[in-house]
Amino acid sequence: MALPSNFFSTQAVLVVDDIDTIRSAIKGMLQMLGCKEISVASNGDRAVELCEITKFDFILCDFNLGKGKDGYQLFEELKLRDLLKSNTVFILISAETALQVIHGIVELQPDDYLLKPFSYKTLEARLVRSLEKRKVLGGIYDALAVRNYKKALAECGKAGKEHQKYALPIMRLKGEVLLNLKQPKIALDLYNSILAHRDFSWAKLGKAIAFYHLEDYTESAALLTELCELPETRIEALNWLSSIYAQRECYSQAKDILVESVKLSPKNIPRQRALANLSLLEGDWEIAQRCFKTVLDNTRHSVHENINHHFNYIHCLLDRAKAGSELQQAKVFSQVQATLKSASLRFSKEQFYELEKIVSARMAIMRGALKSASENLTDCNAEIVIECGRDSALTLAKAWLELGNSDKYEEILALISFPEDDNSIEVMSDLLLINKVKDHNKEQIAKLLSLNEQGIKLYRSGLYPASTSVFLEAYEIMPNNTQLSLNLAQSMTKGWPVSVEFSKKKRIAKLCINVIESQPLDDMSKKRYSSFEQELKAI
Repeated sequence: MALPSNFFSTQAVLVVDDIDTIRSAIKGMLQMLGCKEISVASNGDRAVELCEITKFDFILCDFNLGKGKDGYQLFEELKLRDLLKSNTVFILISAETALQVIHGIVELQPDDYLLKPFSYKTLEARLVRSLEKRKVLGGIYDALAVRNYKKALAECGKAGKEHQKYALPIMRLKGEVLLNLKQPKIALDLYNSILAHRDFSWAKLGKAIAFYHLEDYTESAALLTELCELPETRIEALNWLSSIYAQRECYSQAKDILVESVKLSPKNIPRQRALANLSLLEGDWEIAQRCFKTVLDNTRHSVHENINHHFNYIHCLLDRAKAGSELQQAKVFSQVQATLKSASLRFSKEQFYELEKIVSARMAIMRGALKSASENLTDCNAEIVIECGRDSALTLAKAWLELGNSDKYEEILALISFPEDDNSIEVMSDLLLINKVKDHNKEQIAKLLSLNEQGIKLYRSGLYPASTSVFLEAYEIMPNNTQLSLNLAQSMTKGWPVSVEFSKKKRIAKLCINVIESQPLDDMSKKRYSSFEQELKAI
């Protein structure tokens, strides 16, 4: 590609590296090319500040930037915040040859990747090559930047006629555009026409994705399984294959595939979140906790940093601790407090205080301090919690259910919404997890109501030991429900089943008293409780 002799003198260039000597060396090479407008940044935060002021033509960025953001996080943030021009050439530089780094960089699709050390001639050749490609595909990138897929499709047609040299990357972009336009059948025909001439792995991947959107999961899975063996398509093929297994409710297989995917590219936050969700579906608390911790650590300094990541990790710790001993719970509470302190220093106080109330309520429930838990949840602003996201809304709903209030649980659950037409594994895993929680709790609530009704009939028939036995079974499902505790308490003052250890009676009586007296009672319930309160406390 022939460039005007003064071309580079008109280009704005940013060099990002944490080592002074390397910044100076790269700047020297750029000056040899004729560059005059050269900015430098020693870290990711400074680079973002400069990009907020100037839309650079070229950015040369080292992968490892010391403390703070790395090159991966910087490029991701610049893309997501639209701080790059559609024709900006972004080149990542690194001495790293580890596969995890390479896979992560490839996923982000920078214009090029330079391995240190490199020469002035190599830098010049890469810049010219990237620039030529950007110039040819510029109209397509411009349309994609504003998600105008119809215009992008038209630009693909125009570029294809004028630049035969770039026919393959143009067809590759065209296939992606057709999928975004929800035209998988036309995309499939395009990929088949390409594959008829040459066996490109990217075309096979596009074909597999087209089959997925056509809901032909068998054909899609067969292609994806084959593509998992190729380094250039392995990560994306694993992701789509995981989605297929998740769609088929084969959660264990979906989870195992994602485990492989995150090993290859651990910095991908949505995928870590999806793996955490699938692990929760499977009851694999260890992997879920590890994923939430990875997300928490890797989003520091990242555009993905979010208050929910702190609280997802906290609630996973609490879920695991529910079945533990008091000593184990005390250790977890200490971890929770440390994570809360970190979150309090980093995020909006308004959001933090509302989410903290849910955590305080759940810990209070585990300690048996139900009055305190009730006060925290009652005082919690549900609107702010729901604005924080689906994760926070779900934990608020679950906290109300743990307190025995199924009406509030269903009220909050009904307010959780999902974006339309989002096929990402993260959103899908969110939906699957919430639906599983809904289905499981719906069954439990239905069983509870049935047992409660059965217990009432037995009590009214004077069969007190039998009614107590049924109420005990219901109590195991929802031990903190006020009305159920009233029913059980009243029944056990009349009779205790011979099949249940008598030593359990005293403990259950204490628990029932705690539940009944932790929340305000209506007049009828007060009158009823007073009629057997002394007998209950005498137990």
